[in-house]
Amino acid sequence: MKRLILTAASALALSAAPAAAQNVQSDEPTAEELAAIGGLFGDMFGTAEPLTPEQEASMPLAMQVVTRLMPEGTMGRVMDETMAPMMDAMMGNVTGVPAIALSALTGRSPVELGELSEKNLEEAMALFDPDAGERADATNAAFLELITEIMIEVEPAYRAGLARAYATRFTKQELSDISAYFETDIGAKFAGESYIIYTDPQVMSAMNELMPSVMQRMPDVMAEIEQVSAKYPAGRSYSQLDAGEKARLADLLGVSVEELEATAPQGEVTESAYDGA
Repeated sequence: MKRLILTAASALALSAAPAAAQNVQSDEPTAEELAAIGGLFGDMFGTAEPLTPEQEASMPLAMQVVTRLMPEGTMGRVMDETMAPMMDAMMGNVTGVPAIALSALTGRSPVELGELSEKNLEEAMALFDPDAGERADATNAAFLELITEIMIEVEPAYRAGLARAYATRFTKQELSDISAYFETDIGAKFAGESYIIYTDPQVMSAMNELMPSVMQRMPDVMAEIEQVSAKYPAGRSYSQLDAGEKARLADLLGVSVEELEATAPQGEVTESAYDGA
């Protein structure tokens, strides 16, 4: 997930750079690749078990409960009141500061550039692209609008899934009792805020306070991962496979050996080939 977020952020950051800097190499995903990525996310969450007849009978009550917890328009409210300001600030930190874009244009390290004053960075970026800041703001706005539209579109499906989850975890009587509680004044207020509250600035700021602790422990985490990885032999490169293995690999991939020979890297294998980098 971290790699996915960083990839998206980098793509948005590079959108602030002039076209000449972006067209060095085109890595835009094809429709087939995007579909494959979507399939991976689908597989990640697995397939839910079908409801039993008893659970199906509880669905009307479950939907009543869920509709109180997530009334129509909840996703839009989440985006407008909480997520939009947070995402705007987050993406603004990435695209508003031109260090990443300047790195692509100059070959200098983003870390090194990040040590310069904001004034120097902005003036340097203006030499390449005086519209960088305005473009970044427009990009952020378009991104937020698209995400909001998507969230609103998926809300009914999410609500239906939540209802099925309630039907599997609560009995008919329990759902009836919950629904009765939501009919009270305090119950109605609790229901209306129970979903929104998880994105409240108070909650998000508390999560921000965790980041220093997480970053402080990160070297230990990485060291532990390296120790675990070191217990296993390194993987092989394509050139290290024998003729039979290459033939089998080609068969598994649905291509000829000749096609595979033309595309497979021939050098030593890198660690990134096995960690998904």
